[in-house]
Amino acid sequence: MELDEHAKQTNDPMAEEFVNTQIDQFMNDLERKLGAMKSTVNELETIRQDAVSSQATENRSTLARVRELAQDVGDRAGDLYRMVALVVMDLRPKDDVLPPVSSGADFLGNELRFLRKQVGKAEGRIKALFLQPTHTVDLDELRGDNVLTELKSIEQVSKDIKKKVTDPASRTDTAE
Repeated sequence: MELDEHAKQTNDPMAEEFVNTQIDQFMNDLERKLGAMKSTVNELETIRQDAVSSQATENRSTLARVRELAQDVGDRAGDLYRMVALVVMDLRPKDDVLPPVSSGADFLGNELRFLRKQVGKAEGRIKALFLQPTHTVDLDELRGDNVLTELKSIEQVSKDIKKKVTDPASRTDTAE
């Protein structure tokens, strides 16, 4: 009991409130950006499925929307990467993991399956590191592939998708 009272006397309540507010803001931003990234990947998948089912994979407005959403996913992954990297300073991304390129009539299918998988992994690791305070982080989560690796991969694949739908000459996923 005496230790608690001594700690209360030496702590600056305004500084403590400021730190608590900053932590709450960080956690809220983390959850918001993660949720928005997941939602955008889902929207990207819906557009892909609609384009494939209506054979509109060459439609300019569809391609423009895919580029816009891919940019958004990449931006959010980059934001999350920077947020996490600031807090977990000694964590470094490992080699990027990239999906096999879609071919034939599978308009961006492999890339989007990969994005969903990586977003799921990143979400699990972000929750383990920040959003579930009672969770113990396994050492393997820090040594091997980690949340930074997944976020970098998401960012890279998003750029690749954007490039792929921007430059029709480089596309190999059109129906023949």
